[in-house]
Amino acid sequence: WNLSKAAGLLIGAAAAWQLSGLSPTEVAATPLIIFFSGALAICAMILPGVSGSFILLMLGMYSQVLGAIKSLDFVTMGIFGAGCVIGLLSFSRVLNWLLKHYHEMTMAVLTGRMLGSLNKVWPWKQTLSYRVNSKGEQVPLLQENLSPAAFADLTGQEPQVMAATGLMLLAILLVLGLEWVALRGKKIKD
Repeated sequence: WNLSKAAGLLIGAAAAWQLSGLSPTEVAATPLIIFFSGALAICAMILPGVSGSFILLMLGMYSQVLGAIKSLDFVTMGIFGAGCVIGLLSFSRVLNWLLKHYHEMTMAVLTGRMLGSLNKVWPWKQTLSYRVNSKGEQVPLLQENLSPAAFADLTGQEPQVMAATGLMLLAILLVLGLEWVALRGKKIKD
């Protein structure tokens, strides 16, 4: 680690934090917008810390794409699919090039993206607005993070800080354990 890699980590974290807090927008579902929505959303398959569905929600394209699938609108699905293919092929090459030429900096930025996206999984939230999902159920759309104490005051529910901390530590131990098993397996092969 050095100053530039630490800056890359902070930039990645800040970008993911901002992305996870964006408000949804509405855009016209033109063929070009549908194509680029597919190209952007598919990047989530190879980028940590971001969800393709979330990107579609933020672009205002989630319901259009889901509607096209439900109504078997093959033209819209084809345009979206073409965007996915082009986006995946293009971005995977860019990411591959970055990893070959700037591996440590790329990993620092990607690690920052994962850290910044933790904003979205913070367990204590206040829902500001809702949307209707594909099953007709009302689900949270915009949420605001709260401290555990503020959550308890607002909802009257116990924030269960010890349980959340315990599960976080368990997840860390699980990842470290898997890494240990992988390294041990590699040593056995060698």
